[in-house]
Amino acid sequence: MKEFFKKHLGQGEWLLALVLTAAAVLLHLFSWSVAGGLWRDELVTVNIATLPTWHDMAGALMNDSFPGVFHTVVRVWSALGFGQSDLGMRALGLVAGLFLLGSFWAASRMLGRNPPLLLLSLAALNPVVIRYGDTIRGYGLGTGFMVLTTGLLWRFIEKPTWRRGLLASAAAVASVQTLYQNAFFVLAIGLAGVAVSLRQRQFLKAVGILSIGLVAALSLIPYVKPILATHDGWQMLQYGTSFWNCLGRLTLMAGDFLGVWLVVAFLAVMLGLGRLFLKKLPDAERAQPDLALFGGLAIVLGVVCFAGFIKSSGLPTQVWYYIPVLCFTMAGCDCVFPRVHAFTRTGVLAIALFGLVLSPSAYSALRWRQSNGDIVAAQVAKEATAGDFIIVNTWYFGVTFAHYYHGAAEWTTLPSIDDFRFQRYDLMMKKLQTPHAIAPVLARVQAALSSGHKVWIVGKISAPPPGAPMPGDPPLAPHGPFGWLDAPYYEAWEKQLGWYLQNHAGKVTFFVADNAGAIPVNPFENLGLIAFRGWETNAPAVGP
Repeated sequence: MKEFFKKHLGQGEWLLALVLTAAAVLLHLFSWSVAGGLWRDELVTVNIATLPTWHDMAGALMNDSFPGVFHTVVRVWSALGFGQSDLGMRALGLVAGLFLLGSFWAASRMLGRNPPLLLLSLAALNPVVIRYGDTIRGYGLGTGFMVLTTGLLWRFIEKPTWRRGLLASAAAVASVQTLYQNAFFVLAIGLAGVAVSLRQRQFLKAVGILSIGLVAALSLIPYVKPILATHDGWQMLQYGTSFWNCLGRLTLMAGDFLGVWLVVAFLAVMLGLGRLFLKKLPDAERAQPDLALFGGLAIVLGVVCFAGFIKSSGLPTQVWYYIPVLCFTMAGCDCVFPRVHAFTRTGVLAIALFGLVLSPSAYSALRWRQSNGDIVAAQVAKEATAGDFIIVNTWYFGVTFAHYYHGAAEWTTLPSIDDFRFQRYDLMMKKLQTPHAIAPVLARVQAALSSGHKVWIVGKISAPPPGAPMPGDPPLAPHGPFGWLDAPYYEAWEKQLGWYLQNHAGKVTFFVADNAGAIPVNPFENLGLIAFRGWETNAPAVGP
């Protein structure tokens, strides 16, 4: 009876894993088909990757949040002619997402030859993992390399050979060269591997594991000086983070599965570390006696190291930051549960079935565009004429607008900057120190309206209540109460422009994006379009 149960349990696991994989592939394909135009973060990566020379690309990497591997992949993809359209470029994101899915299976073969049910049900079907793992950013590819590094390092622990060591080193280097934060996960699995080796009294093996981690760490040395050189620009974004901020992002990431994820991770740590106190291991663990311990230790160390990274960065987190930690944690859990007890295997099977039942909700969550910037840019190019003036607010939308706009009217951002290829925080810092920073923009607004042309706002605009005086300038950074934090300046500039248009423009027209209502748009880049025309003759002169 016991053997009959084990046999059919195993068959059920494999069948369910294959069905989950097929469902995940379909979700990736659906997301690729509806994601639409690239949003600003993706375009920064594309713009860096397609600079004229490799040297130019390397010099511009500090304008992005990733090291160079994914930019290299984008550059090669574009050179081969596959990235000439948004759909073609998104095909690269699809490949990266499917690579991540494949890494789950590859790692599971190296970590015990059991199907990766937790990775498939809690990560592969997660709409956030698919949506952002498939973007033209490093998250999908980098997380895949990190999962593979976990499996390859375990193979080295099982049987240390030069070939296995070189493969683990290559994966570790690729991992940290695709996502900076992977350095903390590589550190975690390295320390877990060292602990297992010391427990086995295999001291040379521990040295080998440390060598693998050292190679990955040394590969990051070329980035140290450029990161330090650009550190000042990040002050604008260092709003800080908190436990509640992180919990909110985790809730968005995991959705209905947050409680399941936390309980599964906690139990995996307890069961994994509990192997230290067992005098006799179950039969299922004797072939790989320390794998559950390795998984439990890796989860603890990985989460602690990642939390330390988030806290020290001072940056408010976004939901996609947690893709690597979700996949890393579930990879560790898949090291523990299949071999601890038949009861835990049954529990994992139930979770996987629950994930499959809820997979249609992932389909609904993936039905959205990453940006409507391409649509709005095409619409304003059709409507605006030479002599009109276009203002893109807020300034960071300028990256998207510069890529998609091909029209006759001149345009700028609020405030004006000189480079829209990347997010030039260094240029924006100068604007925070400039008196009357948007005065040149207001002067061009007056010139366009008084000559009978239109002023277009791409993005959003707000104004003080009617009759209120024009808002003043914030204190110049960093001497005011905001220091280098940028958001209060954007709000003040937007209200100054709004007040100016409210008091001096004759007529306003609100446009609806051509695809409005057809499909939801990423709230991080859902741009509006408004046109102003006419000029009140009593408008004052504009200037500092």
